[in-house]
Amino acid sequence: LQIVHDIAPGAELAFRTGYLGELDMAHGIRELATAGSDIIVDDLSYITEPFFRDGVISQTIDSVVNEGVTFLSSAGNFGRTAYTAVYNPAPAPSTITGTAHDFDGMGDIFQSVLLLEGNYMLVLQWDDDSDPTMNTTSTDLDLFLSDDAGFARLGFNRENIGGFPIEVVPFSVEGDTVISNILITRAGGPDVAVRFKYMLFRGGSQFRMLEYGDQGNSTIVGHPNAAGAISVGAVRFDKNPVYSPGLYPVPVIMSFSSVGGTPVNGEVRTKPDITAPNGVNTTVDLGNGDWDDPIDPDTLFPNFFGTSAASPHAAGVAA
Repeated sequence: LQIVHDIAPGAELAFRTGYLGELDMAHGIRELATAGSDIIVDDLSYITEPFFRDGVISQTIDSVVNEGVTFLSSAGNFGRTAYTAVYNPAPAPSTITGTAHDFDGMGDIFQSVLLLEGNYMLVLQWDDDSDPTMNTTSTDLDLFLSDDAGFARLGFNRENIGGFPIEVVPFSVEGDTVISNILITRAGGPDVAVRFKYMLFRGGSQFRMLEYGDQGNSTIVGHPNAAGAISVGAVRFDKNPVYSPGLYPVPVIMSFSSVGGTPVNGEVRTKPDITAPNGVNTTVDLGNGDWDDPIDPDTLFPNFFGTSAASPHAAGVAA
């Protein structure tokens, strides 16, 4: 709200929480539109929003946009830390039920990754076309961190058939850097084409794909990928031709700013739609601390980084 007020001090401001779940957030969008809000902006991510279909939030966004509301959404701060493919079955280790995904088409079922010290959350979703809403699935995929033989594994894997197609693996690395492997398996379901994606929702700066990292690394998913949403990426407030003439002929995109390319209902939507500044002052300490940079030496105001700062800038311009 501070950023919106900074850009558009005459705008009337309203707030409605979106943190109580997907359905409640959809209700909140509808309530804001009914109350007369003609511009709505959010910066939330739900790992349970379907990656490859329009969920309830996306559907509500499209509905209010069709009624004349402008909706802006943060693209996300997940960089390019994702992998997408169509499941390619190969023999799995003897410890695994079913088959394993072949990453290179030549039998390599392990994707090597480097993990620095930190906290992580890996999320896997898939679509086997058995349910056009992706609320249920006929396929049971599993996601593991594994040693080179598939024997020592970390995973929290559910029976997914008849339920939502998602697996979540939260974990922490303490002390030394670890080299491990991503292992994706199919424990059950028909032999049909299954498109899947895993994303790192926490720990992006500590995670490195050592191979196959350039395949399907789009990270704009969920409602920022809605057709009606204006998805907003982040640029440095100071690294652009307006703030620093002669130094930066184009704005510098933040490395964490999410990129588009994830198909929804088989359609790749051009995302993000626009970019806007981040790294600016507010009076709210969001954990970024102050910026030790001579171009912004103040100590009174913490700096707000992320697409969460970019989207209200764009909303202020819209206002």
